[in-house]
Amino acid sequence: MRIEPKLLLSFVFCVCLATLNPACERHREKTKTVAPTRDSLSQHPIYSKYKFNNSENIINIGIQPLWAPTGLITEAIRRDNVLRSALSGLGLSIRLYPFLKGDDVNFFLNRGDLDAGIGGDMPALTAAAAFDVTISSLIQYGYTSIVANHHMLLIDLRGRSIGYAYGSNAHYGLLNALEYEAITKDDVDLLPMDVTLMPESLHKREIFAFSAWEPTPTIALNKYSDMVVIHRSLSTGYLYFRKSFSDKNPQGVRQLIAAEIRAIRWMQEDRRNLRLASQWALSGGKGVSGGKLGVTVEQNVDLAVNDILGVASSANIPKKLLADDGALNKEFRFLKAIGKIPVNIGWERVRDSFDMQTARQIVANQNKYFLNRFKYEAGDNDN
Repeated sequence: MRIEPKLLLSFVFCVCLATLNPACERHREKTKTVAPTRDSLSQHPIYSKYKFNNSENIINIGIQPLWAPTGLITEAIRRDNVLRSALSGLGLSIRLYPFLKGDDVNFFLNRGDLDAGIGGDMPALTAAAAFDVTISSLIQYGYTSIVANHHMLLIDLRGRSIGYAYGSNAHYGLLNALEYEAITKDDVDLLPMDVTLMPESLHKREIFAFSAWEPTPTIALNKYSDMVVIHRSLSTGYLYFRKSFSDKNPQGVRQLIAAEIRAIRWMQEDRRNLRLASQWALSGGKGVSGGKLGVTVEQNVDLAVNDILGVASSANIPKKLLADDGALNKEFRFLKAIGKIPVNIGWERVRDSFDMQTARQIVANQNKYFLNRFKYEAGDNDN
C-alpha cells in the first residue's frame, strides 16, 4: 500500500508568506536570549556525556529525534544496512548524537565535534553565515504553529504575551503573522523561552499564546483540551555538513543523502513502515526529553505525512527558495535584523553554501545508489 502524496497548502501559502516583509525593526523584542556559550553547552546535562570520536573514519552527525518528521528519517538512516555496507566500502561509519534544537547542533558542528547536522531553515542559514558548510538536502517541509488557549483571530493577540524561541523559524513565522495584522512590537509582549516550556506556560496563563514547531503544538493539544492552533506558517529543514568534511568525503556525503531519500521512499511505501519509524523516533527521543514525549506513534506518523513525506520522494532543494526574492533570503535578512547573523555577511555567501546538484544527481542515478532497496534493522543500536 503506497501513501499518495498530499498536496499541502505549502507553496501557495509559502509564497504569500514570503512576500510579507517581516518588519524586523518594528518587532525588536523587549528582551533577547543570550546565545549558548562554550561553557553552557559543554556542561549541558545531556551533551556533556557525549564522547565524540573524531577519527577520520567516523562521521559524527547531530540529529533532532523530537523534531517531526526528521526524527523518523534519521532513525531509519541509523538502521539502514544498505548505507552501512556502502560506507563500509569507503572505510566509513556513522554515529548519531541527539540534540534538542538546531542551535545546539551548530555549536558542536562549529567546534568540530560534529561533521554533519540536521537543522531548520534558521539554524542552516545561521551556520552558513558563521562557518563554512555545505547544505546538501531538504529534510523537512512543514509548518510552525501559533497555539492559544481558545479560538481567536490573530488580531486578538494585540496586548498579549506570546512565547517563542528566539531566532527560530517559529519566531519568523510569528512576526510575519503579526505584521500581516499590522501588529507592532508595542502591541504585544514577546517572551523568549525554551520550546519545551511553552505548553505548560500557556496552561498556567503565564503567556497568552506561543509559536513553535512540531511536535510541540501537537503535544500541547494532546495534554490540554482547551488549546488550539490559530495560525500556521511554512518552514523547511536541511541536512548539512562542515565544508571541510564534504570536500574530503564527497562519496560519504552522497551515500548519506541517498540514505535519506531511501528512508523517505520506504516510509511512503507502506504506513506500517511509517509506524515502525515513528516508534524508533519516539524511543530515541526519550533520552533528550526526560521520557515525557506527549505524542503518540500515530500522531507522529500524521505529522510526518503532513510534512516532507506527503509532498516529496526526494531530498531536492527547491530552487525558488533561494531566489533573491525567495523565502530563504527574507529569512536571512530577518536573522541579520535581529542580530543572529552579522550585518557584514552577504546573501551570496549563504546562498552559495546550498548544494543544488548532488541530490538531483543521486535521484538521476537511483540504481547506482540503491534508492529502492530497503534493508532496515529493528534494533536500537547505533550504526
